[in-house]
This record gives sequence, C-alpha cells and structure tokens, in this order.
Amino acid sequence: MKFITSNKDYKSIFIDNKKNEGNFFIFLYQENSTNNVLEVGIIAGKKVGNAVIRNKVKRHIKSFLRENKDSLPSSLKVVIIAKQNSGNATWLEYKEELTRLFSLINY
Repeated sequence: MKFITSNKDYKSIFIDNKKNEGNFFIFLYQENSTNNVLEVGIIAGKKVGNAVIRNKVKRHIKSFLRENKDSLPSSLKVVIIAKQNSGNATWLEYKEELTRLFSLINY
C-alpha cells in the first residue's frame, strides 16, 4: 500500500472514477493498471473541522488501512474524502463504514 501524493494522480481519479458514498466518507476509485498495489489518497477539507479534527480523521483512516492492509483489494487507486460530519464519529463508526465501503468495491 502506498499513499497518493501527486496532483496528477488525484486529478486522474477525479476525472475517471467509480463512486461509493457512506455517512462519513466518499470513495472515488479506479483500477490501477500500472502496478498491483493499493494506492490511497485522503482528503479532509475545512468543513470537517479545525486542523486538529481533520488530522484526527486522517490518522484514524490511516490506522484502519494499516490494520487491514492484507484484506484490502490491491491494484486500485482510491481517494477517501471525509464528509462534514466525519469529525464527530467514533473509531468504531469509522471502522464499520470503511469496511463496508471497501467491500462495495467491485474489482
């Protein structure tokens, strides 16, 4: 698993993607044809909360990804966008939602 860092990769996923939406997150994803690795980008905008809340949400997502890296699909590019109410969720709610959204991916 690696994290998406380039603006070019984010733009390509925003242009050509499939979408799953939950209560706290929006998943945009596409097949990763270049290699067999899960690539993840995380976006938490200012509507989520102040910097402390946004970073907490991103840390929880990264923690989930590290804990479940063996069971997650490979050869995908995924952008996880935190919704406005995601700052108020608990760790258990994050975990349930992320598990459900990853299970909905059809690749």
